[in-house]
Formats: sequence, C-alpha cells, structure tokens
Amino acid sequence: KNQVEQSPQSLIILEGKNCTLQCNYTVSPFSNLRWYKQDTGRGPVSLTIMTFSENTKSNGRYTATLDADTKQSSLHITASQLSDSASYICVVSPLCSTGT
Repeated sequence: KNQVEQSPQSLIILEGKNCTLQCNYTVSPFSNLRWYKQDTGRGPVSLTIMTFSENTKSNGRYTATLDADTKQSSLHITASQLSDSASYICVVSPLCSTGT
C-alpha cells in the first residue's frame, strides 16, 4: 500500500524563525514529489516539483530536499513570515506502468 505521511501535524513558530516540515512515503517507483501550500479557503499552490534524481530545489525562501534512498523529503522555510501560515501538502505521484 502506498502511503505518504507528514510531520509535524501542526507547527507554531515565531516570525523570522526557520522551520522544517517532513514527508515520508512508501510510493515506489515514483515520477515526482511535489510540495504545495494551501491557504485557508483557497486552492493549493505548487511550491516545488522534484524528480527521483533531484536532491535539492529552492523557490525563494522555500527549500525542498529529497532522499530517494530513505524515501524522505523535507521542506525548509527560511525567515518565516505571517503569510506562511497555511497548510503544506506533500504529494508523491506513482510512476504509471504501461504494461497490461
């Protein structure tokens, strides 16, 4: 069974501090891993898309890491701002086989 687990479930930090969110998954093989930010009452916004071969990807104050061996990803937020208050979602897309 493919599973994706995130931790911590909720996080409270001071403005200007750094924080890290974790994502563990059992999906194998997978085509990509994505981190989304979802503000209350809005649809999710893509922060980063990582493929199997990528280890680190940055998007402004957001840095995502991926370790395909341990099946873990993390999202690091630098100098957090009030606007960072949102839900963060880790999505792992399985690699679809074309076999019968």
